[in-house]
Amino acid sequence: MSEQTQRRLLSGLAIALSLVLTRPINRFIEQIPDRRGIGDDLTEAALKGLVRAVSIFAASAIVRQLAGSRR
Repeated sequence: MSEQTQRRLLSGLAIALSLVLTRPINRFIEQIPDRRGIGDDLTEAALKGLVRAVSIFAASAIVRQLAGSRR
């Protein structure tokens, strides 16, 4: 598998995983009262950042396994 194909696959998988993992986070955030404080904003930012990092890590692991099995 070429480097370019791996990068494209990584990007696509990371986006898809991020969308799937973000849904429960968005439901959780919707339950926070309308009067939000700085703590709520920090919690939201931390959760969204964590979801993106996990998505990229998981996509990278999947692409590495796929690329390794094709060699």
